[in-house]
Amino acid sequence: MTDPYKAGMFSQSPYASKREVSGRLAVVLRGKLEDRGLSMIPPISRAVQKNEIHELIITDEAGAGPGKRVDRIAYAGFVEIINGGVLLAGDQLVCAGRSLGSIAGFDQTHLPNHLNIVVLAAERLDGVELGLTLESELVFKQNRMEMVRLYEEKLKQMGIDLPGAPKPLASYVPAVQTGKYIYTSGQIPLVAGELKFKGKLGADLSEEQGYQAARVCAINCLSAVRGLAGSLDRIESIVKVTGFVNSAPGFFNQPKVINGASDFLGEVFGEAGSHARSAVGVAELPLDAAVEVEMIVKIRD
Repeated sequence: MTDPYKAGMFSQSPYASKREVSGRLAVVLRGKLEDRGLSMIPPISRAVQKNEIHELIITDEAGAGPGKRVDRIAYAGFVEIINGGVLLAGDQLVCAGRSLGSIAGFDQTHLPNHLNIVVLAAERLDGVELGLTLESELVFKQNRMEMVRLYEEKLKQMGIDLPGAPKPLASYVPAVQTGKYIYTSGQIPLVAGELKFKGKLGADLSEEQGYQAARVCAINCLSAVRGLAGSLDRIESIVKVTGFVNSAPGFFNQPKVINGASDFLGEVFGEAGSHARSAVGVAELPLDAAVEVEMIVKIRD
């Protein structure tokens, strides 16, 4: 049976709703490490049962998430599960009405003895510094406003390794950010600095080649976005795509060519990849590139 996560079926958390998991502190811990090297598992959730005991670990590493390595940690304690269920990356950990942070992911180093539940917090404080006390109630609450994004992981599953932000061909920058929006410059189908698709659609290149060229352009646009946002997981939505097609006289299938970019974005971002679009035929493009694509992206804080 196919693993839905490895198959890339989900571009964001499939958990529309779930019951709260709760427990009580069985142990309060103290101590910190700078180079722990926890390797969190890629799956974004773990099921826990009543009476199980699992460890709580605090980190302040901004990039902590499923499949990531975490070094800077503080030991918080062990929680005995009272009401079992499913824990999900992004769930808020609340103790006595106070939020301690959100679940970044899970480490299985000590299984079958216990699971490490890694909690991302603003400060890396251990159990004593947090003022935790034995038998205190803990609740893991689903954060409906912060669905876990898996876009970076999705690209890996597709075998796509984003290049660095593309180097401009003239006096401009690859992308600029205004508020929550990133506007990319037009990107052509360059791969490792080499123009992969050159010439006119309808004369030198087929429609399928144009489709693939648009896909490469979209990949280069995402590289420009990541250069400013830091991670594609910050993308809230793809707002607008504009595609320019180097067209021979009588070629009218520009929309089908730019589908190469649109289909790719839908594959990666799912619903968040739905966008407004223009597909324009032009007489020439820089370096005689077959296609040029630019996009507008909205990002989350």
